Amino acid sequence: MPEGVDPLAQRFNSAVSVVESCWQQAGLRPLRLDARQLASYGGRFPIGWRFDCDFSDRRRRLDVLVTAAFPFAPARIALVDRPSFLTWPHVERDGVLCLVPDHATFPIDDPYAGIAELLEMTFDLIEALIRGERNGDFRSEFLTYWHHAGSGRGRTILSLIEPAPPSRIVRIWEGARRTIIADNDDTLRDWLRNFSPAIPAAELRFNSGLLVWMDVVLLPSEYPSSAKDVHDIAARAGIADHLDELARMRQQLIVMLGASTENGPALATTVVNRPKIVRGSDPLIAGFRPSRVPDNVLHARLFGGNAAERTSVERVDPTWVHGRDRDPRIPTLRGATVAVLGCGSVGGPVAMTLARAGVGKLIFVDKQTFTGANVGRHPLGVGSIGAAKTIELAKRIRSDLPHIEVECHNSLVQDLLLRADCPLAGVDLIVSALGDWPSESLLDEWQAVQKTRRFPIVYGWAEPHAAAGHAIIVSGGGDRLRDGLDATGLPHLVATRWAQETRRYEPACGAAFDPYGPVELGFITSMVAQTALDALLGEVASATHRIWLARRAFVEAAGGKWSDELRAIAPQALDGATMIERRWSSAVKELAA
Repeated sequence: MPEGVDPLAQRFNSAVSVVESCWQQAGLRPLRLDARQLASYGGRFPIGWRFDCDFSDRRRRLDVLVTAAFPFAPARIALVDRPSFLTWPHVERDGVLCLVPDHATFPIDDPYAGIAELLEMTFDLIEALIRGERNGDFRSEFLTYWHHAGSGRGRTILSLIEPAPPSRIVRIWEGARRTIIADNDDTLRDWLRNFSPAIPAAELRFNSGLLVWMDVVLLPSEYPSSAKDVHDIAARAGIADHLDELARMRQQLIVMLGASTENGPALATTVVNRPKIVRGSDPLIAGFRPSRVPDNVLHARLFGGNAAERTSVERVDPTWVHGRDRDPRIPTLRGATVAVLGCGSVGGPVAMTLARAGVGKLIFVDKQTFTGANVGRHPLGVGSIGAAKTIELAKRIRSDLPHIEVECHNSLVQDLLLRADCPLAGVDLIVSALGDWPSESLLDEWQAVQKTRRFPIVYGWAEPHAAAGHAIIVSGGGDRLRDGLDATGLPHLVATRWAQETRRYEPACGAAFDPYGPVELGFITSMVAQTALDALLGEVASATHRIWLARRAFVEAAGGKWSDELRAIAPQALDGATMIERRWSSAVKELAA
């Protein structure tokens, strides 16, 4: 009996009893597995049963296995009498079958039905395997089987290369724990400087490796186990000459293998080790003068029977990190530059979201330092207290997403806008989360007088308690931020009204703040970030005004209510927990009067 809470243990025992009773009623008498037999599965299963089953080629034994979480977790089926590992797909090293994906579900109130369905799948799979009909799965699921066949030392290999032909020379950096592979030195250097700025320049030394792009994905029987196997694969791809040249120079040579599968490109690595020099004797030149070793002898010694390691690769190139090769927006976003003005509780989360969405370059502008009061509703933590928000946010993004370029300006927005060489003039989008009328009115005027390039600006802010939030896009063409504001920068349309003053003060000069937490704020920052993406992709018109409304019960519990203006323009939205969209203008000015 599994240990744990008694009701759960009782549920486990009850499910086991139901299954055994159904088998007895069907005239089946499977054997309960003993402790030795269960131990062969690494202690994962407290109970199991064994069946002798007839298949088209022979009689084979099947084990039905359940974990302590049964019936909530489905049973597993194992094939006891099986060929050697990696002869058949979907058969793990211990014989457990991979019948369904991890997200598959079975009825927990009818545990026998779930096992019966799995057994039916098992018979279908094994008969297909006997007929040789599923070998193509080795190719479509190549990365899994290559990982199972791994023989490397557990080193983490990260790939920045574009996973596509042709075969080519690649550049490699080898650190104490990680190996990074890229298409060129610049990409490799920029990534490493972002990821780990503490790496001394003297350690940013790169070596050459090889990407061999194959026409067909390898089957397990074709996986390279020796240096000769690796050379044969390179020869079939027409790039063996490069391999010969690199092998002469390197003690250890990394060869990447790439191919297209029906589920997208796949990458793996092999490591070929040059025969070691022992007591000053180099086996590559033994018996010859260094310059007189015949090519055929040198080749045989370099690419003989010495073992080749097989290692998995983690892709960290932008198209994989942002959408796993399936997001058609990434090329546009990767080429975009977005400036975020104000890196506080709204601008900080928006900046992080845009980075994770795949925006290629971010420019941060904020004069403030990070304080303890910011921690609860900001992506940064206690370790950033006392430092500039822009710099700390940039460090975070560079570390998490080293392929993204980040530029910081620890200064006032006004100072940048008044410069003749304003760094904001070349961006594709500005997100203003300043909540500051002097700065945003200047920004509005600055945008209006731009003659050479016009680009959108998204303004975002939250109302008290984050009971409502706003995102406005202004793309020029006569539209202005001030169209929806009064002369002092107050919006003509607010969504909430409050019986009492909502602004609170810290025991410090001018330290005012609006009370809200990260959960309710998250809806607003997501809306602002979505509006920014829509603006970059040309999917939203200028002067669009989006308003997020929290649940009405939340607003009322905080001491607020919907404004008369909101009731007039969106009577259908008064239950809250929704977003409304309208044109940004002074049309509600009369309602506000």
